Amino acid sequence: MPAPKAKPPGQTRGHRRVQLLLDTAADLILIHGPEGLRMDMVAKQAATSPGSLYQFFPNRSALLTALTERYGKAISSLAKDLVRKQTERPPASMAQAAQDFLAPFLDFYAHNRAYLILAEASDRVFSRLDHAFSEDDDVAQAMRRVLQPYVAAAQQDRLDLVCQMIVVTAHAAIAKSFDLTEASRAAWLAELDRWIQSYIDRKSTRLNSSHTVISYAVFCLKKK
Repeated sequence: MPAPKAKPPGQTRGHRRVQLLLDTAADLILIHGPEGLRMDMVAKQAATSPGSLYQFFPNRSALLTALTERYGKAISSLAKDLVRKQTERPPASMAQAAQDFLAPFLDFYAHNRAYLILAEASDRVFSRLDHAFSEDDDVAQAMRRVLQPYVAAAQQDRLDLVCQMIVVTAHAAIAKSFDLTEASRAAWLAELDRWIQSYIDRKSTRLNSSHTVISYAVFCLKKK
């Protein structure tokens, strides 16, 4: 079943209204989750009429699809910008390249918790819709492009697996951390750091990786 589409705004004012509605939906997802979100909640919280909301989004699925597409565009833009910057000015080492790449994504996840909640619930929320939640794959592919110059040709297949494993694991673990107390969250993220370091040391020694690759990125998240 095709994912329902939002009506594109025709004017600047309409664009601002759509962004407000999406921001409101993201805020409410933090409280009720995507499956508990209702259209009347969004209209009330955004101080708009239900008719105005339905003018742009015919139903909840269209609203959630538009929100995930907005997150996807932001992630894609961030990935392209990071690849461009590191292509123009390559870091001195693979460890530095990975650190510079991962830190902005962890910062994005920390500031967009609703995205993580949507991603974790995507199999249920979009199960009947033709909507692919492919952001993790996109980030892993961008990370691969960044790290590829530092890796021997014979190890390129392993690099694919390493990037996918790091991105998927970090994504899921960070999402879980928001359900914990501050003290438990700090311990959880420290364990995530140790796991990734250990994983790279065990599985990727031939990639010339360093156990310090992830430390700075996780440290940035701990400060949020």
